[in-house]
Amino acid sequence: MCGISGFIDHRKSLDDLHAMQQCLHHRGPDAQGIFFEGNAGLAHNRLSIIDLSESANQPFIYENLVLVYNGEIYNYAEIKRELVSAGYTFTTHSDTEVLLKGFHAWGIDVLHKLIGMFAFAIYDKANQQLYLVRDRLGVKPLYYSIDGDAICFASELKAFPQAKTDAIDYSGLVDYLRYGFTVSSNTFFKGIEKLLPGHYLHFARGKARVVSFWDAEDYVYDPLTGQSEEKLADELEALLVSSFKYRMVSDVPVGIFFSGGIDSTALVALLSKHVGTVNTFTIGFDDPAFDETPFARKIASRFKTNHTERILSVKEAKERLGSFYKIYDEPFYDSSGIPTSLVSELAREKGMKVVLSSEGGDELFGGYTSYQRYYNYGKRVLSVPLFARRLSSHLLVGLDNLLNVSALGNKLNKAGQLLQNTNWQNFYKTCVSTLDVSRQERYIKNASVYRDLATLADKTTKSTLHPIELFMLWDLKYLLPDDFLLKIDRATMHHSLESREPFLDHRLVEFCLRLPLHYKIRNGQTKYLLRKVIERHLAPEYFNRPKMGFSIPLFNWFKKDMDYLFQTYLSEEKFTHAWPMIDYAWVQRQMEIYFRSKSVNQELNMVIMWKFLGLMLWRETVTGQ
Repeated sequence: MCGISGFIDHRKSLDDLHAMQQCLHHRGPDAQGIFFEGNAGLAHNRLSIIDLSESANQPFIYENLVLVYNGEIYNYAEIKRELVSAGYTFTTHSDTEVLLKGFHAWGIDVLHKLIGMFAFAIYDKANQQLYLVRDRLGVKPLYYSIDGDAICFASELKAFPQAKTDAIDYSGLVDYLRYGFTVSSNTFFKGIEKLLPGHYLHFARGKARVVSFWDAEDYVYDPLTGQSEEKLADELEALLVSSFKYRMVSDVPVGIFFSGGIDSTALVALLSKHVGTVNTFTIGFDDPAFDETPFARKIASRFKTNHTERILSVKEAKERLGSFYKIYDEPFYDSSGIPTSLVSELAREKGMKVVLSSEGGDELFGGYTSYQRYYNYGKRVLSVPLFARRLSSHLLVGLDNLLNVSALGNKLNKAGQLLQNTNWQNFYKTCVSTLDVSRQERYIKNASVYRDLATLADKTTKSTLHPIELFMLWDLKYLLPDDFLLKIDRATMHHSLESREPFLDHRLVEFCLRLPLHYKIRNGQTKYLLRKVIERHLAPEYFNRPKMGFSIPLFNWFKKDMDYLFQTYLSEEKFTHAWPMIDYAWVQRQMEIYFRSKSVNQELNMVIMWKFLGLMLWRETVTGQ
């Protein structure tokens, strides 16, 4: 795991390249390397995982090609044998050299041979052209900025000079207030974009071309039919074992983030059988309703893992809140980033340099109970004739405006927006959004320029897919890379720790996308086929329990002794000075709803309050004001 950065820009100097590299030092403290020639510069910060020798440092150069690379190619040994057969020789035991010589041999088609997570840049000195590549599911981040005939790229936003509070992109701001994170290629800053998962960018002679080389939507139209449940379970188990074992390939210690839930239990059970004793790490909370440590401890004992756990208290959460936006370099609402940072620190203290996490299991196997809840509600809503829904919607939104400061007003507005939707995709996006369309236009200046890029293709939304399959696909394409994978990448890399996501092996993902829905959800039970596989190794009573999710007791903590932060940071003077484009009447209204509901111990709008506070904490971190 590493940090990469660079540019093709005649206006930039070696000092500019060093400045970008320094911003990413935490991603790779083991070695730093620079390539600078003419108008091109590539920088690398290395966290040594495979082949720890200096000969595997980067930038790695072969003939006219220069590579800087973040990630792991798990099947590099197999690709290496193929290249040796073709006449290539090797001076290291690294996957880096295999990747570069694979590109030399097959060009961009090498991507179809790779099993792994990766974000890399290859510069061709002879033709002065650049390739930027991001892995299929977006496990590894990569950002870029194009200015005229120049391009700049980096693993994190903080490496870009233009990532400043006076360069806010309104699409990024609206994304954050709607979803809690920036979506698709949007970022919080003008002129900086994410390279999409499963895409590469080719830059030559001042022109950029972005190309898709893998898309999850291509696999949902070829369902696995005519096979027995037992055969599908066998195939799923074989894919899980292969994926899990690949991600144990390392020359340094490996641990597992372990909640005791279904996904991480599958990891522990299968690796304990096929690899041996594993290291597990669990974070719990001082609120029993959110604490999973007893479940994790029971399973860890069953498999005799080297188990470590720690409890996160209100006091420690408050202390870590101050460093939250040193980790996340744009506003980001996912408060589970706090315990994720803590468990990363814990694993690093215990000597780990690599950890496995269970991201992706819910999106692949229908694990969120909200999928079924939204579907059942949507069936009732969308069955009403459109003209009746539109009339009702206008009435409800109008009542919301009249009620002013009222929790009921929030609910009426949401209901009104849901009634306006004409398809399942938009219905789901409204369900998961905090900021409804009517408020977007009412409360944010220039919101009309908003680019809502979180959209599945027409061919998908008009297909015969079940609505829940559309929900899962939307989450796989947007929620997963733009929220959960960003969270795990930043939290682990802040502590110079590599995170690997075995459920996101593309072979496993493709299998799950083709798996009929009744093998994911059956009679209300989620992750049906995955449970059947785990039951081969562990009695169901160990893991058949209500889903808790890795979330912190945010409302309980704030109402106890933290909501002075709302009064401190969300005062009219402070907030309007920092965010003049947001109508303070909206903030004031939500403040009053929060304190009224708190007085009767009800949580009604904690998410939007946390988002408002996040805007202020992020700005304070960036500007020091």
